[in-house]
Amino acid sequence: LVAAVSKAAAEHGYAGLTVARIVEYAGVDREVFDAHFDNREQSLLAAQEVFLKRLLGEAAGACETLAPWPVRLRAGLRVVLASLVESAALARVLTVEADAAGLSLAERRLAGLDDFARLMRHGREDFPTPVPLPDITERLLVGGVASLLRQRLLREEPTATPALEIELVELLLIPYLGREEARRVALEPPTR
Repeated sequence: LVAAVSKAAAEHGYAGLTVARIVEYAGVDREVFDAHFDNREQSLLAAQEVFLKRLLGEAAGACETLAPWPVRLRAGLRVVLASLVESAALARVLTVEADAAGLSLAERRLAGLDDFARLMRHGREDFPTPVPLPDITERLLVGGVASLLRQRLLREEPTATPALEIELVELLLIPYLGREEARRVALEPPTR
């Protein structure tokens, strides 16, 4: 059902996301839908949950075998950007259209951002700064990147370009490494 919700939302947008379309895509009866969800909004929230878990899992997986931390961060960001390209239509529905329709998916999206911020926090351990960073640093960095990507989805601009990746890597690393080292890491050929 969740896969059908995601597919229908990606193909038809929020306005075209109907329970009838979801059950058609899933190949089930309406009763099956009703046994799992009260309405299409609940089904969209479930699709968002799956999307965010997949995105976080792919980003964390891309980082597992790499070292040091700046290389892991870059690999994780690259996976996120690639996933947004691959799932642009669904990401647009979840971040732009659903909000415009008045749906409250924001709480789960904020929790997802906190999950990404926790991954970034490893930079504090690996690269302590002479003056401790404010506790909200990672949340602000992740929130800023998410806001920028949301704007690009809204405007239907590409969410993954080499120039954008370099800028985002540099921005995310500056508090930990300083400007020069962050720029150097951002410009290095990526690790595969």
